[in-house]
Amino acid sequence: MVIIDEVYRNISFDMPEQELFILLERVKAKKEEDVEELKNKIDKYEQKRRAEEALYQSMSPIRRLFTGRPASHHQAVEYMVHVKERFKKIDAIKRSIRELDQVLDKLRLPIRDSNEVFLSPELIREIRLLQEMEASQE
Repeated sequence: MVIIDEVYRNISFDMPEQELFILLERVKAKKEEDVEELKNKIDKYEQKRRAEEALYQSMSPIRRLFTGRPASHHQAVEYMVHVKERFKKIDAIKRSIRELDQVLDKLRLPIRDSNEVFLSPELIREIRLLQEMEASQE
C-alpha cells in the first residue's frame, strides 16, 4: 500500500496493507492512553485542590486569619494550566483519533479504487515515530 502525504502529494513510504493497519491501530491505542493519562492528571489536581480546601475549611477562624491563601487570580491561572489546557489537548487528541478511525474504516472496505492511501503529514510523522521507537526497542 502506498502512503501519500495529502498536503504535499508526495509518496511517504510503501508498506503492506496489514502492516499499515496494525501501525494505525497502535497509534490509536497510544493516543487513547495519552487521553487517559491527561484525565488522570486532571483528577489528581482536582483531588489535591479539594483536599486543600477541606483542610482550610476545617481550620479555626483565628488560624484561617493567619494562614495565607493564594489570590483568586493565582488560582484561576493554576486552574487554566492544570485543567483547561489539558482539556484542550484531550479535544485535539480525540479529533486525531476520529481521523484515524476514518482511515481505518477506509482500509477495512473490501473494494477500493487504488492501492493508495492519503494521510495527513501529522499522522505520517506519528507512524514514522512509532516505527523508530519499535526499531530502537529491538
